[in-house]
Amino acid sequence: MAKKKYDLLVDGQRRAKAADEEEVRSWIERYRAEHEEDDPDATHVQVLRNAPGFFGSAELVPREDFF
Repeated sequence: MAKKKYDLLVDGQRRAKAADEEEVRSWIERYRAEHEEDDPDATHVQVLRNAPGFFGSAELVPREDFF
């Protein structure tokens, strides 16, 4: 089984990629710490899980799943 791939977006713009759930969790934790004043709940963050394959699709995953 292939590893899951994630795109991490802020206001619709890709800011990072992650190979697994732990990387997503770490990135969101850093984002929340860096944006403690203006976005502590990471409401501007979207997490997309990419399906494997050349024509794979992406699924929006609730960011709260990684808190």
